[in-house]
Amino acid sequence: MAATLHRHVDSASGRAFAGLARNIFGNVRLDFGAGDEEKSRMTSAMLGTCRLTRLEADRHVVFGNHVTATPNDPDAIKLIVQTEGSASLTQGGLHAPVSRNALAIYDPSRPYMLTNSTPVRQLLLQLPRHALPTMAVERLVRPFTAHEQDGMCRILLSLMDSTIHEIDHLDEARRMSVGQTMIVLVRTMIGADLPQAKPVANPLDVLLQRIKEFIDINLERPDLTVAMIARRMGCSVRYVYRAFKVECLTPSDYIWDLRVQKAAAQLREAGGYAGEISGIAFALGFSSSAHFSRAFRHRYGVSPSQWRKAGMS
Repeated sequence: MAATLHRHVDSASGRAFAGLARNIFGNVRLDFGAGDEEKSRMTSAMLGTCRLTRLEADRHVVFGNHVTATPNDPDAIKLIVQTEGSASLTQGGLHAPVSRNALAIYDPSRPYMLTNSTPVRQLLLQLPRHALPTMAVERLVRPFTAHEQDGMCRILLSLMDSTIHEIDHLDEARRMSVGQTMIVLVRTMIGADLPQAKPVANPLDVLLQRIKEFIDINLERPDLTVAMIARRMGCSVRYVYRAFKVECLTPSDYIWDLRVQKAAAQLREAGGYAGEISGIAFALGFSSSAHFSRAFRHRYGVSPSQWRKAGMS
């Protein structure tokens, strides 16, 4: 299959895989050896100044030499994590394992070799060199590794995974916002042990922002529950509740309140035709008109129809 472009998403499979890899990752050479190149596939998308890529391929070796052309190239710094298979990154005399429980951050302007000794599935994040502290970039003579035991690492990995699954549902503004969040997380991890490092973002604050973005995108889904959110965020239900503690309300209360607020705004703009109130309610994930009316009256002190009439008068 040839490489294709659907709006903001690039994809390729089979023999087109290597060509798209060079377009995205720069001056790299892929050697499949006894591996089957036809089993390869890739999906990649820009997130503002970052690029997130998911790939699946048979065993192969990647040779990188002077990949970046300018310091501001989106691929100036790379982060890689394995979701399936076994791989290792060799650079500056260090052999760094790439696994499900760890990520590796490296500077591709320095020669490296990525050995995928088995069929693999990987997530890669590319971010501008200037987005990281200068001291952190200078330290990347050899790969920097982080493990899931690090709270920031765990949040970043789940964010990368959930974002690539939801990429078709994210508009440009949301993609840019997610990209900026990823930059903050990488800066935090790679700069945490630098001298006189600035205070870093609270992991729960980052998680809360991610959850709110996810809720906003999926607000109309009737099955939007705390358990579903926890699964997509890669954390426990308890952790979701902890993130909302600063809001002084539960995640469920936040969801219903946001739905009612959006319904109120839509009713103000409604044209007044029969059935529009129930239509708005169902479109925002309410299971019944009665449930919607009770929630609306609790929030605004009037019924949806009274609110609509007040807006039309």
